[in-house]
Amino acid sequence: MAARYSTRPKRRPKPHPYNNFSSEFEKKEYFDTEEVLTEKTDQLVQWIRESHHCIVFTGAGISTSTGIPDFRSGVHTVLPTGPGVWVRKEKRMQPPPQQKILGAVPSHSHMALLQLQREGLIKFIVSQNTDGLHRRSGVDPTTLAELHGNTNMEKCLKCGVKYMRDSWTRTARAVHDHLTGRRCDNPKCGGPLVDSIINFNEDLPEEELQKGFENAELADLCIVLGSSLRVYPAADIPDGMIRRGARVVIVNLQTTPLNKCCTMEIHARIDTLMEGIMKRFGLEIPQFQLKRCLAIEVTSESLTIQGLDPVTKTPYSFMKSVKVDLPSLRSEHDLTKEPFYVKFPRHVSPSEGNALTVDVTLAFQGHYGEPEITIKHVVSKLGSTIFMLKFDVATGEWEIEKQ
Repeated sequence: MAARYSTRPKRRPKPHPYNNFSSEFEKKEYFDTEEVLTEKTDQLVQWIRESHHCIVFTGAGISTSTGIPDFRSGVHTVLPTGPGVWVRKEKRMQPPPQQKILGAVPSHSHMALLQLQREGLIKFIVSQNTDGLHRRSGVDPTTLAELHGNTNMEKCLKCGVKYMRDSWTRTARAVHDHLTGRRCDNPKCGGPLVDSIINFNEDLPEEELQKGFENAELADLCIVLGSSLRVYPAADIPDGMIRRGARVVIVNLQTTPLNKCCTMEIHARIDTLMEGIMKRFGLEIPQFQLKRCLAIEVTSESLTIQGLDPVTKTPYSFMKSVKVDLPSLRSEHDLTKEPFYVKFPRHVSPSEGNALTVDVTLAFQGHYGEPEITIKHVVSKLGSTIFMLKFDVATGEWEIEKQ
């Protein structure tokens, strides 16, 4: 079914972000009493149970508990991250303490949404955030639309392939310049790469926007978590659902332009609400684990090491360097450039009786303090082998699983 909003503009003229939210009244924060919050949580859980296609729409508010400031919180906010980025600029205040986005741990809410998706209770997530925490939590990218981009993603202008990196991909200084200075990982292409960040007055990515609108068309319930609903066309998604009579629940300490016409507004910290929802469903909030995926491919002439996305198995750059030790060939290689490639000094034909031992030591970007690990791989036949790597941020230990 074609999206009802397909004829709506992808880009609208927008006022300066400071001017469309300058009132102190609009920055005022509200809190539901414990009794009211209990009643609203019970009602929301019932609606989720009844829903056949529930979607979630997230904004900066879902990430404040990870240490990442939002944009619009006022001077007197209760949030530990303090006033929002735009408010600080408007008031000429000191910038907030810098939280490294690449080292941020997904919040209880991010992880709760992951589990609710696994249980089939939430079908799709639309996000305005560029911090990449939804993907890092483990959410399947096919059930996620990142309308404003992802700090870790860049795209080839020539072949269209998207690459996830464990690094900040944006390098340009000019607002509307998105070239990163890098080239497509595919040597047969070599096209220029651009970051995926969407700035004001730029078109949203057609694919992401279409996925968001199509799921909004299917949805009978939308839960808005931490969005001011003042940035369009993203806000068209819950706005359009309200106009066609679907249930929209807005969770925010502040009011939004859609509060007066939504089905229910909840004024509470997002983590508090999500913890209450999970408790009522009898579900545990999963602990965050940093997941990495690795492919070691051996041909008769070479060995290639490739980082992969744990879910999609598409290319994902997360290694700083790789050391390859081939004891039987008396060969060692220190590699710092992707793709990590070793040409054998002679043709290799591993078999059960003539196995090739490969010791691969991986050095990571280290945003979570990940130590180096060595994978000892015995190759008995040519082909590719996949390894799943899981890092426990709390204990600092790796778990290696051969797939």
